[in-house]
Amino acid sequence: MRAFVTGATGFIGANLVRRLLEYGYEVHVLIRPESKRWRIEDILSNLHLHEGDLQTADFNHIFTTSQPDVIFHLGVFGAYQFQTEPRQILETTVFGTLRLLQAAKQSGVKILVAAGSSSEYGTKQHPMHEDELVEPNTYYAIGKVTQTHLCQHFSRVEKLPTVSLRLFSVYGPYEEPGRLVPTLIRKSFANEALEMADPSIARDYIYVDDVIDAFMVAADHPEYSGEVFNVGTGEQTCLRDIVAQGLRLTGSNSGVNWGAYAQRSFDTSIWVADTVKVYRNLGFRAQHSLEDGLRKTINWFNANNKYHATT
Repeated sequence: MRAFVTGATGFIGANLVRRLLEYGYEVHVLIRPESKRWRIEDILSNLHLHEGDLQTADFNHIFTTSQPDVIFHLGVFGAYQFQTEPRQILETTVFGTLRLLQAAKQSGVKILVAAGSSSEYGTKQHPMHEDELVEPNTYYAIGKVTQTHLCQHFSRVEKLPTVSLRLFSVYGPYEEPGRLVPTLIRKSFANEALEMADPSIARDYIYVDDVIDAFMVAADHPEYSGEVFNVGTGEQTCLRDIVAQGLRLTGSNSGVNWGAYAQRSFDTSIWVADTVKVYRNLGFRAQHSLEDGLRKTINWFNANNKYHATT
C-alpha cells in the first residue's frame, strides 16, 4: 500500500507517518522547503519526499509517479495563534485543498481522508454533533468548514471518495512545544509557575495515538464517502482538572496563576464531541483516558529531552 500525506512535519502528521511506516506502507509526503523537520528527522530516509506546498505543488506529477492508494490531508495554516493572516489561511486551506482534490480525482486514489476541526462548530451548549449547524468564528475555522464542504462536493459530485474527521483537542508526543500540554509538563518538571487562563474553560482532550487509529480506520471505509465524523473521547475536561492531573503525575510543586491569559472568543466551559456516529459507523472509540494519555506523554518527554525547547 502507498500513502501520500500532507502536513507530515506537523504534530499529528508526524505521528501518522510513523504509524504508516510501522504498518508497512510506502509513504510519500509533501514538505515545504522551509518547514521544520525535527519531528521526522530520524525517519526521513524511510520517506519519499516531495518538496512544495499546497498552493504550488504539481500534484498531478506527484501522483503519477507515486500512485498512492490513500491520501491523508493534514496540511493547514492557521492552527497556531501566531498564524493569523486571513488570506494565507484561506488560500492554504481552501484553494490548496481544491488543488489537491482535483489532482486526487485524476489519480484514481481509493480514498482521501481529511483532518477537520471541532472549531468548525463554533461554540455550542451541548455535545457537538456532525449534522448540526456549523458556526465558525475564526478564519481558521471558516477555512476548515470550507475544506469539509469541498471534500463533500468531490464525494457527491466528482465521485472521489473522501472522509472528513473533525478532530477535538489532540495532545501527545511531538506536539508544538508552546501549546498547553507540553508547557504544563515542561514547567511542572521545572517547578515553575504556570500561567493559565480561566480554570473553567473546557476541551475534549484526545491522545494522539487514538486519533491516528481513527485515520487508519477511516481509510478502510470508502463506502462512507462524503461523511464527517467527530474524533474525540466524548468527555470534556476543564483546565483546572487537566492542570491538576499534570501536577500530580509529574510530582510538581508548581503554583498556578489563574486568569493570567485573557479569554479568547472561542473559549467556553462546554466543548465535547458527540461520538455516537463515529462508533456506530466506524467502530471507533478512544482507548486512552486522559490520565493514561498524559502519563504516556510525560514518559515520552522524559525520554526525549531534546524536544523540550519552547517555540
